[in-house]
Amino acid sequence: MGDDWCTIESDPGVFTQLCQEIGVKGVQFEEIYSLGPEAFASLDLDKLYGLVFLFKWKGEADPRPTVDASDHGIFFAQQVIHNACATQAILSTLMNVPSDKLDLGPHLKEFKEFTVGLDPQMKGLAVSNSEPIRKAHNSFRQQTSFEIVHDKNEKGDAFHFIGYICHENKVYELDGLKAGPVLIGAVPDGAHWTETAREEIRKRIETYTQKAAASGGSEEGSVELRFNLMAIVANQLHDAEQQILRARYLRQRANISLVSRGEDVELVDEVDDDDAPADIPSFEDLSAKDVADAKALVAEQTCKIEELSKVLEVEKKKRDKWTRENNLRRADLVPLALCAMRHLARVGALMPAFEKGKEVHLKRVEEKKAAAAAAAAS
Repeated sequence: MGDDWCTIESDPGVFTQLCQEIGVKGVQFEEIYSLGPEAFASLDLDKLYGLVFLFKWKGEADPRPTVDASDHGIFFAQQVIHNACATQAILSTLMNVPSDKLDLGPHLKEFKEFTVGLDPQMKGLAVSNSEPIRKAHNSFRQQTSFEIVHDKNEKGDAFHFIGYICHENKVYELDGLKAGPVLIGAVPDGAHWTETAREEIRKRIETYTQKAAASGGSEEGSVELRFNLMAIVANQLHDAEQQILRARYLRQRANISLVSRGEDVELVDEVDDDDAPADIPSFEDLSAKDVADAKALVAEQTCKIEELSKVLEVEKKKRDKWTRENNLRRADLVPLALCAMRHLARVGALMPAFEKGKEVHLKRVEEKKAAAAAAAAS
């Protein structure tokens, strides 16, 4: 079974749906495009559960010592199967999130309990033999009508995923190819743990850049600037919906308070007050406010609802895009491509279309390289 794992694309839509299919509730992945101080500015840091980093693996020795995962209370599984490093990095990160912050779902809860006494290698074997995890992973296998047989001596690029977590105010790197977690360092007072992780990742990329420059661009010695960083965060669609609902409960109570004092107010929120969150002000608290203050509270909640509705719309469009892209990933487009090529050949447009597509592809490659270089320099 260990040889039956496919490679999957590093993409926030892929990873988000992967977690959903395994059973994890309330998470999504956000791509981080900068390693500057502003890298995580747009995210709610209190609901950032971990980081997943992709880089080009060169098989170089790493002298950094590892720690015993069980002694530090960390879930850590060694990678014992090929092509599973993405899923393994994600699982290792999620398994270390406190249960009061994240619902792992029934399967991963059971898996975590079952493997609690196992060593890292046995945990890795347990991952490889988990049918729900393997099935969810392999659901993103590239579909094709042909089987391409590669030369056994052909060497392609190897990429690897690792995770970063914060445990007991210390940042750890989780690399399934190592014997255990690597302690990056303690989180400085007053700082968020992502700053420690960001600096570590920035140094790693800077090292790659320096090696690439030192090699002079030679084919054998060059180190390509290809990497990807994603944050595992709370489901922002769900969060926006919950915040909107809370604001509606509060606005409704404030409006009812105003009506009880003879104010001409339209009750626009039709929500059942019995289901209102326990932490919002009661009718008695709101009745003690001045009319002007109550009206200001209504205006504040209305503004908040409008802003959150924009966030909600963005998140819905994002998920629609993810769904379309994942459906394409799971579709066999080879027959369509062959049909299109035959048609273009018949009308004498195949080679012009090929040259145009090649030009567009090369332009995108250069843009990606420039963006990667800019991120590494920031």
